[in-house]
Amino acid sequence: MREAKETRMAFRYRLDRIIRVFVMGFLKRVTPSSDEQRVDFRRQDIKRILLVRALFRMGDSILATPAIIMFRKNFPEAKIDFVGPHISKVLFKYLSIARHYELTPRFPKVCWSYLLLLKQIRAAKYDLAVDVSGSSAAMGSFIVGFSAARFRVGLKGQWDRWFNVRLHRPSTRNKYRNLSELVGSMGLESQPVFPTLVLSPEEIEQGRKRIQNLIHRDETPIVGVFVGGRKTRGKRWARENFSKLVTQLRAEGTRPIVFVGPEEKGGLPYFQEALQYCAPVIFEPDARSFAALLAQCHLFVACDSGPVHLACALRVRTIAIFLKNDFDRWGPPVALGRIVHPENVLTVNAVLEACRCELLESAPAEADIIKLASGA
Repeated sequence: MREAKETRMAFRYRLDRIIRVFVMGFLKRVTPSSDEQRVDFRRQDIKRILLVRALFRMGDSILATPAIIMFRKNFPEAKIDFVGPHISKVLFKYLSIARHYELTPRFPKVCWSYLLLLKQIRAAKYDLAVDVSGSSAAMGSFIVGFSAARFRVGLKGQWDRWFNVRLHRPSTRNKYRNLSELVGSMGLESQPVFPTLVLSPEEIEQGRKRIQNLIHRDETPIVGVFVGGRKTRGKRWARENFSKLVTQLRAEGTRPIVFVGPEEKGGLPYFQEALQYCAPVIFEPDARSFAALLAQCHLFVACDSGPVHLACALRVRTIAIFLKNDFDRWGPPVALGRIVHPENVLTVNAVLEACRCELLESAPAEADIIKLASGA
């Protein structure tokens, strides 16, 4: 039953991608390229700003939050709106945006929803529209390009024909750093800004009470372990490895808590049985409730996934497990976490040693990447 559901979802996802590629390719061929302008944004009267990140994963939304902070700092009186998926609307609840336009990934609604979206955006008469996805998504470039904003900003590349301000690509590939470069290349004040998630005092208290009901709160460190990751992208560690890691963390005197996400819900019975004497296992599909629980942890461990960026946005020290060689692009900086990327096979002992180091050290590690030998 579950496999049939996953097959249907995969089919809808592929069909949606095919439609998007066809439509974007057609529009690219039939629409003229915008004339490029040179603009000193510090001298412009910018009252309405539209930021666009047309990517649907949790991590992509979290990594867009520095853009909101930086544009707010540069234009303190401007109205800032955002275009993104439902998850960003949830996560941006207490950030400084006036309106959130929601994108839908679902077919067939996607066929007409963008027409209505563009109608609403064009009616708002924005002074500035910026693609903060790094122009990696054709849809983001399309929305910015057809927003009718006075200045339509994005990176140079295959989708830049709809921009009238084209920026050079940042020198860094890292998603925690390149938005600062993008804003700086616009001639605006820019400095490194980390992703941020704001929880209300009520949410924090609710998270504290739930953790209190699960485990006895004392001075023992709480280690959250998220057992998910995109299986289709080869980012999910074997559940047996997570089970061994949690068992060893408990044996060493910490209080592990296991988190299972919606995409990994099928593995919930396995972890409940395997870890029934070691750690509570939580399935919390609501992103903000999950964040409130995560905020109670002293350390968080997860494969490269949205929850890694969520923990970093909450300033919870994080062990990010990378099974692929893309840690230079998606890995958090040393100020937020520690990346484990072994040269050979990723072992439980390698991750456990990284956890030990984080729990023992009060200051951040000196290196961005911790390369632990296989079997260390």
